[in-house]
Order: sequence, then structure tokens, then C-alpha cells
Amino acid sequence: MPLKTAPTADSKAPRQENRRRKPETFSDIVDPANLSSADNRTHIDAADGSSHRKNGIQKRTMQKLKRGRFTIGAELDLHNMTTETGHSALLEFIADAQSRALESVRIIHGKGLRSKNGPRLKRMTRQLLRDHPQVLAFTTCKPSDGGAGAVDVLLKSS
Repeated sequence: MPLKTAPTADSKAPRQENRRRKPETFSDIVDPANLSSADNRTHIDAADGSSHRKNGIQKRTMQKLKRGRFTIGAELDLHNMTTETGHSALLEFIADAQSRALESVRIIHGKGLRSKNGPRLKRMTRQLLRDHPQVLAFTTCKPSDGGAGAVDVLLKSS
């Protein structure tokens, strides 16, 4: 004999869709002149700003990235670029890597030892990667791959 059940009402509110930014529109929103010299440290895993992961990225995935377990699909060298040219080159590089469905890339920005105002390219790179919607995580490379002068980046799969 079947049990009698009370009618149920759907108590959950409809889920709102998140509007995602495309890389083309992201470059219009972020202006290199607006990047501050002080890093925003609210979303950084390491105290020195050497790594960052967005919500939903597991610690195990971050450890794999730090240990160099992901295959680096492409590499961009920002040496001898200004902050503005490096900013546009970095946005184009990420868009190109996404179109080629690359999982991980390396960005060489240098340590900024010879710069008069500190490591500007390093700060610009990390700020842009932190804010970019297609970047899931990044971490400083191993010393043999560039150390504090380069970052390995984990990208969203397309």
C-alpha cells in the first residue's frame, strides 16, 4: 500500500546566473594606470604574494602547480617592456592561450632588481592575474625555472 505524502513546495529561490567577463571585455575594464603599487593581499594564499588561487581550487591542485606537475603550454617574457606594453601583451597572451585550450602557461616578468621604482612588472603581472576571470591560480616558479622572476599560471579549460 503506498504511503500518503504531503504536497511539497519548491522552497529554493531560482538561482541567479553569474555574468562572466570575456577576456576581450576584461582588457577594457582593467587599465594599467589604475594598478596600485601596493598589492591587494585579500585573496593571496602565501603571505609574500607568491601564490594565489581562486575559490573552488583545491590545495592539492595548487601543490601540483607549485611542484611543476602541469605541462607548460606556452611562455611569455615581459623583460624590457613598459608596464603598459606588458599589460596589453599579457592580456593578448592569456586570450591566445585560452583559444589554444592550454591548461598551464609561464610568464617571466623578472625580479625587478635593476628597476628604480621596484618590481613594477612583477606587481602588474600578479595584480592582473589575480583579477583575470580566466586565471584559476598562479604560483612562483621553482628556482630552476626562474624562481621569483616568473610565475606558472593555471587557466580555465574552455
